[in-house]
Amino acid sequence: MERLIFHIDVNSAFLSWESVKRLSEGGDDLRLIPAIVGGDPQKRTGIVLAKSIPAKKYGVMTGEPVSMALRKCPGLVIAKPDFRLYERCSKAFKAICRKYAPAMESASIDEVFLDMTGTGRIYPDPIKTAYEIKDRIRDELGFTVNVGIGRSKLCAKMASDFEKPDKVHTLF
Repeated sequence: MERLIFHIDVNSAFLSWESVKRLSEGGDDLRLIPAIVGGDPQKRTGIVLAKSIPAKKYGVMTGEPVSMALRKCPGLVIAKPDFRLYERCSKAFKAICRKYAPAMESASIDEVFLDMTGTGRIYPDPIKTAYEIKDRIRDELGFTVNVGIGRSKLCAKMASDFEKPDKVHTLF
């Protein structure tokens, strides 16, 4: 029996999770404006932990100092990290993923591998199943993921990185 592995990765996790929280409070969707998660907004110190696609267009990079990001994009919105929020969102994301596979490996706070080997009777179409998982996470939790499908963890991970956000890709 050939192995079938899904790699599921939250798109810009910290920023997405902050956006969902802010939207629920009537705030802005940080994914749609030049924004980052990182550092202290008042002190303008620390590093960029996550960035929006609009911030990326200004050359803002994950891991760089917040002060440098602000020089590149003076109107940048800075969200202070909320690690308790991220833990809650991660648990909710992983709870959905866990329902689909007999074996799940947590690779980080925002990514998992699902071993779908032998699930063909329950899920005869892997691509359809990947879309179901992706769409369920978006609809129930409010953020997007990429799903990569392959015969190994490496191929599945590479497939999930092909194009973002909110995509399903295969690499066999």
